[in-house]
Amino acid sequence: MSLGASILIFFVLLFLGVPIAICLAATGLIWLSATPAIPSLIMATKIYGQTDSFAMMAIPFFMMAGQIMEQTGITGKFIDFAKSLVGHIRGGVAHTAMVAGVIMAGVSGSGNADTAAIGSLMIPALKKDGYDEGFAVSVIASAGSLGPIIPPSVMMIVFANAAGYSVGKVFMGGVIPGVLMAFGFCMLSYRYAKKHNIGGGKFGGWMNVFKVFFKTVGALIMPAIIIVGIVTGICTATEAGVLACVYGLLYGFATKSLTLKSIMRSLTEACVASIGPMMIITYSSIFSYMLTRMNVSTMIGNFCAQYIHGEIAFMLFIIVVCTIAGCFIDGLATMLMLLPVLTPVVTAMGIDFQHFALVYVMALLTCQITPPVGNLIYVAAGIQKTPVNKVMKSILPFVVVMEAVILLSVFVPQIVTWLPHVIYGA
Repeated sequence: MSLGASILIFFVLLFLGVPIAICLAATGLIWLSATPAIPSLIMATKIYGQTDSFAMMAIPFFMMAGQIMEQTGITGKFIDFAKSLVGHIRGGVAHTAMVAGVIMAGVSGSGNADTAAIGSLMIPALKKDGYDEGFAVSVIASAGSLGPIIPPSVMMIVFANAAGYSVGKVFMGGVIPGVLMAFGFCMLSYRYAKKHNIGGGKFGGWMNVFKVFFKTVGALIMPAIIIVGIVTGICTATEAGVLACVYGLLYGFATKSLTLKSIMRSLTEACVASIGPMMIITYSSIFSYMLTRMNVSTMIGNFCAQYIHGEIAFMLFIIVVCTIAGCFIDGLATMLMLLPVLTPVVTAMGIDFQHFALVYVMALLTCQITPPVGNLIYVAAGIQKTPVNKVMKSILPFVVVMEAVILLSVFVPQIVTWLPHVIYGA
């Protein structure tokens, strides 16, 4: 079967509304059936090989940590602390959501989990403060989008596992861009608040900040365990996820905020949240194998050699490809489909792999808030049944901020390479 026919089958299934994981599996299965020279057993081998990894166990553990965080009320404590810091600035409610998003990003690594947790508490507060419901949803979706950029990150774990690269280096590369994006989002919120005459709360003073901090310190230890553990090399990403879950359970029992029923609910929700990414990860392996067998990497390499010269031009090419693909296909699926094809090209061109890794992952993550696929838009809008069409216009400035930070990272590589080099060496 030709490459064109395989891609056509994939997109036909996709536009018929078939789930992305099934599109990947069905396309691979049809290609295998039409290629007798390749044993059909290869499908089972690839699927098993893709998930037979200790690093991949981090995904359900981080999902579980996020669920425990929600069940124990840790989310509310993060929001209280964020409010004490920035709630007095004009547009303080929106700033509070953003700062809470940055803190919560250090726990679950999932944009969906962070968006749902922050949104359930903050969207009513934003609307009460005078924000249009479309802008309120955009603020929450953008805050949630920081989850997979600031470590830990499910997307980065999958990337590092598939590329055979250091999880810690990819994690640390996301810190500075994530903070820059959060700052940009806050600037948009400030501008909106000023335009619509929305003020801020009263600053309780630095003593109040310290009081709230000491009340929240038990909750803040949870993200600290993950970040410090991974950065210092004391534990792997998977082990950090386990430690976060154990600490969350101990914290829940100590504060009497966890019951057996809420633990079972957390387990159920974590399993359900993990199924989608894991299905995409497993079934994308056969699709990627198909592209590799068809020498797509050679085709792209020849194209780059003829038309694209230099690291910056290649990075811009990656951003364009990922942005277009992300408008139609889930970011995780796109990453796993294209990574085996692009890696040989990156190596052949002598591009800094750390630089490529972060630009590639961040370009795909913008698709979380990019219509029409933007899953975080639908998660945030569904919290209070906001019509999605009311969000589309409001979300665009936030997308521009994300793209601007990615472009800045292209032209100033140190944004994504400096911190990993300081911590782990060149």
